[in-house]
Amino acid sequence: MSMLKSPGDLVGGLLLVIYTATICAVALVYPLANWDMIAYVASVLEGDGLLGHSMHAQTYALVQNKISEGEFLVLTADRPYRIAQHTDPDAFISMLGFYRVKLLYVEFGQFLTNATDAVTALRWVSAISAGLFGLMTLSWLGGQRCLAVAPLAIVAMIATGFGDLARVTTPDLFSAVFLVAGVLLYVQERGLSAGIAFVLAVLARPDHLALVGVFAVMSMVIRPVSKGVILGFIAGLAAYIAISRMSGHPGWWVQMWFTNVEYVPTLEGFDPQFSLLVYLKIVVQTVVRSLVEQQWPAVLVAEIFLLALMLRNNFAFTRRETVAITSLLVSIPAKFIVFPLYDSRFFFANLIALALILIAIYGRQGSPVFFSAPPPVPQED
Repeated sequence: MSMLKSPGDLVGGLLLVIYTATICAVALVYPLANWDMIAYVASVLEGDGLLGHSMHAQTYALVQNKISEGEFLVLTADRPYRIAQHTDPDAFISMLGFYRVKLLYVEFGQFLTNATDAVTALRWVSAISAGLFGLMTLSWLGGQRCLAVAPLAIVAMIATGFGDLARVTTPDLFSAVFLVAGVLLYVQERGLSAGIAFVLAVLARPDHLALVGVFAVMSMVIRPVSKGVILGFIAGLAAYIAISRMSGHPGWWVQMWFTNVEYVPTLEGFDPQFSLLVYLKIVVQTVVRSLVEQQWPAVLVAEIFLLALMLRNNFAFTRRETVAITSLLVSIPAKFIVFPLYDSRFFFANLIALALILIAIYGRQGSPVFFSAPPPVPQED
């Protein structure tokens, strides 16, 4: 049967396609320059066999050729850490363990270097990810027979920072494609495919294991149990351990300290002792920065509020939708406790997956408004 059952479906689908195409074009024509791009480019060049000081020199030369003079100055001279990475190849190389762990992202970028340079290849990864995410959203809403509410999905994508993620050279959007696909595939009773998608998400960004683990537990507690999701978690955990060891990742506490306490110029010999007081301070600081600087807490509160309204108005939820929604909500604080991060991009996958499920439930049940009709106003005699 056709996904289009009304003119509204056609309009909604077209708007989603136009929005996605616009973001893809902007990602390629007006990409953002971020420091992580330099490290990911270096990781790609390492995979091509370029090592040591030659890799460092080639990385910076390639990046300098692909961004403006002002952007390059910001990435190499605006703070002591960036100056050290630019001038000291050994210090720079010591940082790459943080980036090699995004194995699938680096490998895909390396594959694209068969046709172009490493910087352009990683920009293409972001643009391709944006296109795939838009197509996945279109397929999801079409399969749920509610393309007419696609503008709500566009609003959710804007609110969760989809456009910015498509413009930066990081694995966040790339990995989100697999993670969100896994959630939606589970809801559609395709457990094995969901498990495979979850493994790919972990290979692209290992910290997604938090959601996969919570998802496996919730599928057993709430039911129905998904063998595919459970096997996906086991495979993802094994991949996480193996990749962390092979990539030279410095470890959880070193990255926690480096990210939240001090940007040390080199990781050589850097091994701070664990401190519960420092950890608690990091949690408090991250909560404050999230509330003051980022939009993801507001999006999360809005989604919880909309979920409450839908429950109050007796919207029907399947058991699989309940598992997915619970997992997405529980994994946010779980991930935050394990490794506190304030930036909205780290919560994009959870928030947009939750939004797509709620939008589909709303659109499928056809209610024009979330709120019940207000009581009649008493008339004066």
